[in-house]
Amino acid sequence: MAIKDNAAARLLGILVTAGVLLAPRAASANVSHTTGAVAGVQCDIWTWTDSHDKKRTVALKMEGKGNPGHGGYAVRMTYYRRYYYGPTGPAASWQKITVDAAAEGGGGFGYFVSHERYRYFSDGKVDTIAGKIFQKDDSPLGKDFPATRSILLDTAAVGAESFLIDYGHYGTTTPWAVDPNTGEDSPLLPTTASSFAFYTMPVTTTWVFEAGRDFPRIDIAVDLSQAIPTGQTVPSAGLVSFDVRGPYGVMIFDDGKDGVIDTAIWGDETNLFTTSVAPVTRSSPWDWSASNTGARYNALITGATGLKHGRFEMGLFEPVPAYLTSALTDGYAAERSYTNTSYAMAGGVSNDACLSQDQQTLPSDGDWPYQSVQYSLPCPPTHNFLTTPTIGKKIAWGSSSYYGSELTETYNGFESLPIDAFPTNDRLDYSVCLVLAWDTNYPPVVPAPTATQANAALYTEANANPPNSDCATATAP
Repeated sequence: MAIKDNAAARLLGILVTAGVLLAPRAASANVSHTTGAVAGVQCDIWTWTDSHDKKRTVALKMEGKGNPGHGGYAVRMTYYRRYYYGPTGPAASWQKITVDAAAEGGGGFGYFVSHERYRYFSDGKVDTIAGKIFQKDDSPLGKDFPATRSILLDTAAVGAESFLIDYGHYGTTTPWAVDPNTGEDSPLLPTTASSFAFYTMPVTTTWVFEAGRDFPRIDIAVDLSQAIPTGQTVPSAGLVSFDVRGPYGVMIFDDGKDGVIDTAIWGDETNLFTTSVAPVTRSSPWDWSASNTGARYNALITGATGLKHGRFEMGLFEPVPAYLTSALTDGYAAERSYTNTSYAMAGGVSNDACLSQDQQTLPSDGDWPYQSVQYSLPCPPTHNFLTTPTIGKKIAWGSSSYYGSELTETYNGFESLPIDAFPTNDRLDYSVCLVLAWDTNYPPVVPAPTATQANAALYTEANANPPNSDCATATAP
C-alpha cells in the first residue's frame, strides 16, 4: 500500500501548489468521472476541459465487470482540435478526434512492459534468464495481469486513478556483479535452475487529469522491495536486471484513418533524433546529432503524406529536464550523436531485428531508446522491405536495461551517465505526460516543432518547473 499512499500524497501536493505554479484555468474548466460501456467494455470514463475550454476524455478499461481479459489501461481517448479549410477559409471550426485501441494483442495504452536484460552464461550463450532457463516470456504485457483499481482523487479540479499489477522478473538467488567495462555478468552465470528465482515487482500506474490542461500525466512506480536474496530478509541490488517500457501500447491516433507513420522523433538524455523523409522506412535518413537541452520525449507523426490539413501526433514527454535530472537513464546506442551519413562515414553499420539481420539505414532496432516503429517495419520476405512503410503505431517509454543491478553509471554510446539502478527506497518512480495533438498549420510549416517537442523544450536546467507547461502539473515528480 506504500505505493498508493505515495501517489495520493503527490496528488495532494498538486492541489496545494496549483494556485501558484499552474496557469489560470478557463472559467468553466472541470474534471468529472463516470463509468459506462466504451468500445464494448466497461470503463472508468474521465472527462475534463482543456486549455481551450474543450472537452477531452480518457476511458480506462476496468478489471472484471464482465470484461474479457484484464483492465488497467486506456481503450479510447478523445479531444478537439481546430480544423482549417484552407489559407483563406474559415479557421474557427472544431473537430472531435477519436483515438481507439488498435485491434491487436498490444491494443490499448498505458500498461506496463519491461524486458529482462540479456545475460552472459557460463556455456557461452547470451539470453534472458526467463528464456534460457525457464522457457518463459521475459517481457509480458502488463495488460495481461489482473489489475486492482483505485480512485485516488475525484474533484472539480483534479482526478486520478491508479492500477496495481503484480509484475515480475527472474533473477539470481544471490547478488550478481556486472563488469562496468563490458556490461557482462561477472562471473558468468551458471545454467542450473536452482541458481535463479522469480521476483514479484508490483507496478502501480496512476493517471492524473487536471482541469485546464491538455495532457494527462501518467505516474509509474515499480516496487523492488520483494527482491530479497535467498536466506536474507532485506531487498538487495544485483538480483534482477531489467529495462522499463511503460507506459506502452498501440492506439489508432489519427482518428481511425490508420495511415502510415511519417515521422519518428525522440529526445533522450543527451541527444535529439528525427527521421527526415516521410514516410518512415528502414531506408529513412535520420539525424541523432543535436544536443537535447530540454526534457526527454518520444513521438510519432502521421498524416503528412496523405492529409491535406494537418498531421496527427501521439507522444510522451517527461516533465523534468533530461540531462542529469531525468528519473531514468538511457541504454547504449552506437548511432547516438551521429547522422545516418556521418555514422556510415565512420564505418558504422546498423541492423534490423529480423532473423536475417539485414543492414538498414535506420539505427539498429535494439539501439532505439524508446519502443517505436522499429519492430513494426516489415522484414523479409516482404517485397522491398527496406523501403516499405508501416501503419504500426506502437509507442512507449524507455530506459537502460540495468535497473535492479549494482551499477552506478552506464555508457550510452556518447558519454557515461549516473544510474540509480536500485533506489534506496526500493522503488523506481517516474512520470510522463501523454500528448495527443493535431498540427493545424496551413499550409504545413516544415520543419515545425510538434506539441511533444514544444512542451519538452520548456523544461531546461535553468527553468526546471515552467509555469505554463501543458501537462497535469508543472511540479517535478
